[in-house]
Amino acid sequence: MKILNSIARYLVGGLFIFSGLIKVNDPVGTQIKLEEYFTVFAVDIAPFFDSLKPLALFFSILLSTLEVVLGIAILIKYREKLVTSLLLGMIVFFTFLTFYSAYFNKVTDCGCFGDAIKLTPWQSFIKDIILLVFIVVLFINRKVNNNPNPSGKRHLVIGLSTVFCLTVAYLSINHLPFIDFRAYKAGTVIPEAMMPPANDPNQVPKITNYALWGDEDDFTMESLSGKKLLVVVHDVEHTERRAYSMLNSLISSIETEVGIAAVTASAGAEFESLRHDVQLAVPYYYSDKTLLKTMIRSNPGLVLLKDGEVIKKWHYNDIPSATELLNVLNK
Repeated sequence: MKILNSIARYLVGGLFIFSGLIKVNDPVGTQIKLEEYFTVFAVDIAPFFDSLKPLALFFSILLSTLEVVLGIAILIKYREKLVTSLLLGMIVFFTFLTFYSAYFNKVTDCGCFGDAIKLTPWQSFIKDIILLVFIVVLFINRKVNNNPNPSGKRHLVIGLSTVFCLTVAYLSINHLPFIDFRAYKAGTVIPEAMMPPANDPNQVPKITNYALWGDEDDFTMESLSGKKLLVVVHDVEHTERRAYSMLNSLISSIETEVGIAAVTASAGAEFESLRHDVQLAVPYYYSDKTLLKTMIRSNPGLVLLKDGEVIKKWHYNDIPSATELLNVLNK
């Protein structure tokens, strides 16, 4: 039993830390996933789930931080009664979500490990069942292992872990994720990623939905040739309008050297209104909202392409100078 308890401790602690760190690195990705669940639950269970969508980012940060902190806490044997109870509650919640996804085929990617490791709904559910068993082992032994008066060092570890997670989440939201696990990360050659690997033609390509189009023409292939700067606007309603003054200044400085186009998932009338309000004098095209959110977690955001290769991406809080952008492009 002692060996089983040790195995359970290290397995649960390690997986919770890993899963939480992946999500803390990209809280907006988890926010998007939670919004998917709320949309499904609003239709299938109760309409009030729609009202939770504005809180999706808060829940994302809370759950991600809890995963890391509880994983560390179980490893250092910190307040075992409280920690195992919280772990049990979380794994029951996650198991419900993954079962719901798998059985009803509603959310086909639960986002358990963000974009780092893709699992099918049934794989996610099996993973949660295994974790549930090990967490029950820890819960049963909680009284034996409980230390009601943890040392100051343990308090410090938990406190610093919490601060670390919140800091990483804050920086990721206000800039970009530290590690980009998505299909459009810097260095990706989009045309190549749209094709299956040469050694396995039956494998699904990494990118399957890249498409940009206008009211009268298609921009997909043109966007993948030459030097292009895409101004990505997920939607007009939530875009950060204060960023456009600096963005317009950059555009006016480089427009003779780089092809510039805006891409949005909003309707034409909405985007025309925004263009007029913020004086965004560039041609614009449409794309799928999920694609744009996958491409960059910033609204607006900048994606620099050279012959279809993603050279660099910038959050609206980090809009580069013309010199910086051209130096990156011409390396």
